[in-house]
Amino acid sequence: MNRHVLVLVMGAIMAASCAGSGTELSESGNGLPQVTVEFPASAEAGSVQPAVFEVNNPGPGDIGTLIVAFTRAGDPDLPTPIVDVTGGKAPGAVRSVDPDPTGVSDGVVYRFSRTSPQEPFLADGDSVTLTFDLVVPERPGAAANAVQVYDGSEIDRAAGVRLETEVEG
Repeated sequence: MNRHVLVLVMGAIMAASCAGSGTELSESGNGLPQVTVEFPASAEAGSVQPAVFEVNNPGPGDIGTLIVAFTRAGDPDLPTPIVDVTGGKAPGAVRSVDPDPTGVSDGVVYRFSRTSPQEPFLADGDSVTLTFDLVVPERPGAAANAVQVYDGSEIDRAAGVRLETEVEG
């Protein structure tokens, strides 16, 4: 066999063995959720826009309670948050959520679970669509949040996505 061909074959075998299954695992061996978000690239200031999150549980392991947490995206000076902590009776940016969360904390942390503790919110191999209707900030320019999605009983079983838009004034 030609020496160059042998080197190419050995390289391909080593690359395939390092590639793995594509599923990332938590320290306990459970699969990390996979999350994507659809949100307009630009939006009119003060308008209400749907943020559609698709969350997939590749397994192994069920997710009994799913948490969605909005945080500021990076440096406090950049950019304006779309969803921020609500104070007092202020409604905040989140106007509605589908399906209804089973709990909300400070307008930025949303808990989703089933009424029966024996039934997981997101079984191994299942996915769910979560829609948050959000009020776009009034300040023109970049607006964004970092969004973490994780298993409520295993917080290192998490994935993140950036929610962002350009606010038109």
